[in-house]
Formats: sequence, structure tokens, C-alpha cells
Amino acid sequence: MTNPQDLRRKRWLFAPITSWQARRLAKTTGMDHDTAWQEIRTVTHPDEAVYKRREQSEGS
Repeated sequence: MTNPQDLRRKRWLFAPITSWQARRLAKTTGMDHDTAWQEIRTVTHPDEAVYKRREQSEGS
């Protein structure tokens, strides 16, 4: 399994604008950074929403 800190660093490196927006969203709403990042990413890149749905179905 991937270390959450490594994932966060990779996200900042490869998607800095999304990460910045997620940080602001997490700060204002109180949700965790990973959830905020996924929410922002699916709004700004709707073609990636299929990955979020796939992750949710694998988790249940």
C-alpha cells in the first residue's frame, strides 16, 4: 500500500492547482485532504470521475 504522505507529495508535484484548491476546500469545510482532492479533481476533470466510482466500488 502507498504511504499517504507519498501520495500527497505526488499530487502536489503532478497537479499543483488541484492540490491547492483541495487544500482550500479542506480548510473551509473540514473534510480531509484526500476527499477534497478527489472532489475537486472530478469537478475540474469530469473524465476522471470513472476512477472515483471504481475506487468506491472496490472499497465496498
